[in-house]
Amino acid sequence: MKPEGLAAQYTFFPGCLARLKLPQVERSVRLALTGLGIGLRDEPRFTCCPDPVVFRSASRRDWLTLAARNLSLDSDLPIVTLCPGCASSLSEAGHLLSHDTEARQAAERSLSRENIKLRIPEVSHFLRLLTEIAVMEKLKDAVSADLSGIKVACHYGCHLVRPSEAVHFDDPEKPTSMDTLVAILGAEPLDYEDKYMCCGRPSMDEATSMAIAEHKLSSMKAAGCSLLVVACPFCFEQFDLGQVMLARKAGREFGIPVVYVTQLMGIAMGRTPQEMGFDLHRSKLKGLL
Repeated sequence: MKPEGLAAQYTFFPGCLARLKLPQVERSVRLALTGLGIGLRDEPRFTCCPDPVVFRSASRRDWLTLAARNLSLDSDLPIVTLCPGCASSLSEAGHLLSHDTEARQAAERSLSRENIKLRIPEVSHFLRLLTEIAVMEKLKDAVSADLSGIKVACHYGCHLVRPSEAVHFDDPEKPTSMDTLVAILGAEPLDYEDKYMCCGRPSMDEATSMAIAEHKLSSMKAAGCSLLVVACPFCFEQFDLGQVMLARKAGREFGIPVVYVTQLMGIAMGRTPQEMGFDLHRSKLKGLL
């Protein structure tokens, strides 16, 4: 039975990175949503969202056309994504198409060549669905594992709550949704220096990217973090693989396991680390969960 306040079913938008490189992340998001009664439908014609930073900078028109096509492929369902970049890109495109007549008409002309009629569905990152009051109440009843004593640093990233006028989720300056979810699961969410700063992944300069990641990890370590939780596949890879790179190139060993928030949900709801795919991570949990 679906929780109150949500649609009976959503079209699932997996994005590119998780499907290609992080199958355990996609699996955990699907299990989290369906396990709480949120139905998912797949759309095989989806393409890249497209990327809200690099692609849009190269061609705003092409970015909007591709986003409009993705928005218009399913005839009747809202969209849920596993990547905040996808949610941000599609939401911003929908906002623009709703408020800019010229942009809307241009997109309609492009889509007509494929006999696709423009539609602008609601788009949500999965965390928005999981932090609905009815869903959180249901989740409380589903928690069976004891996660007390695990100190969690939540990393929100750049796109989860921005642009706020299009995404309409959480506080764009100091979001709290992931901390709330972690607390419901029984772990202890932490505050730490520069909590809301970028992970560094978008930087085109590797040294800058790694310096930002190192700073963030140092802040988490200083706060007593035993586990890092993310909700973005790019942030996941930045901190998971990034710790290996920092150890090799800078001699910095942090030893902070990185998990997707839905993987932690799976553990809290009685699933094993093997079911959640922790063996595919570079940062090992070493018996933590």
